Amino acid sequence: MSHAYVHRLHWMRLTLGLLWLCGCAGTTAVQQTHPLIAAEGAEKTQVYFIRPDPGFLGMNDRPAHISLGGSALLDLAKGQYTVLSLRPGSAEMKIESYTVAGPQNTITGVSTTRQLTLAAGTTQYLLFELVPQGGLSGYVVAARDVSREQALALSRGLNPIGAAIQAPLQ
Repeated sequence: MSHAYVHRLHWMRLTLGLLWLCGCAGTTAVQQTHPLIAAEGAEKTQVYFIRPDPGFLGMNDRPAHISLGGSALLDLAKGQYTVLSLRPGSAEMKIESYTVAGPQNTITGVSTTRQLTLAAGTTQYLLFELVPQGGLSGYVVAARDVSREQALALSRGLNPIGAAIQAPLQ
């Protein structure tokens, strides 16, 4: 092999490795046509979706896929938060993510569900965090309600996305 070929191969591997790492991180994306997103002027509940960045955790760094009422609502990336105006009511929230589990370190899809009750004219703060499943089962992303004060503290250093740019946690 020539020196030039080895040099090009090295740079190609490095570039592909960096692209792969960047692809794992992802970004937050909202499905603006979701049926539970409140229409302009309608009754609504403001819901902040907050996902801190705990550091590099491999597969657990990928965005969490969040469905509400059976329809995809958003993909929430670590280190970011957003706010959505949702229609009041109650709906099942499903959070899907990936983890590395078992003695073979297999990439596995995992999910959690919970009922989300939205009261008109209120603001809710949801924290999405990694929760260990125990043993060699890896982690799952789960959501819990936090107070406004906790949300303010947790959002420091996070990137606001979408509507949160105009309505940041302050």
